[in-house]
Amino acid sequence: MIKGDIMFFEMASCGGCRTCEMACSFHHTEAFSPDRSSIKIFEKVGSQGFKVCLVEKGAPEGIVCDGCSNLDVPLCVQYCKKGEELLDILKEFKKQCLE
Repeated sequence: MIKGDIMFFEMASCGGCRTCEMACSFHHTEAFSPDRSSIKIFEKVGSQGFKVCLVEKGAPEGIVCDGCSNLDVPLCVQYCKKGEELLDILKEFKKQCLE
């Protein structure tokens, strides 16, 4: 789902630990500051899992996701317990950004 400058994805396997937010903020700022992260995790109301929000364009919600273009595997994926599903979300995010 796209909402302005951010995209939301469903991630049923997400446990809500938000480690991905910490890793992402470190990638961008070399500090653990989730408010400066390109990825945000939101609890889904009434169902299992969480929503993954990725910043597509400059927005107050965070820094634009660059997919950790300087790394073989994005930091958020490296530290996520469900990294394979998160990697699929990032691939879909990149695909939608190109459209």
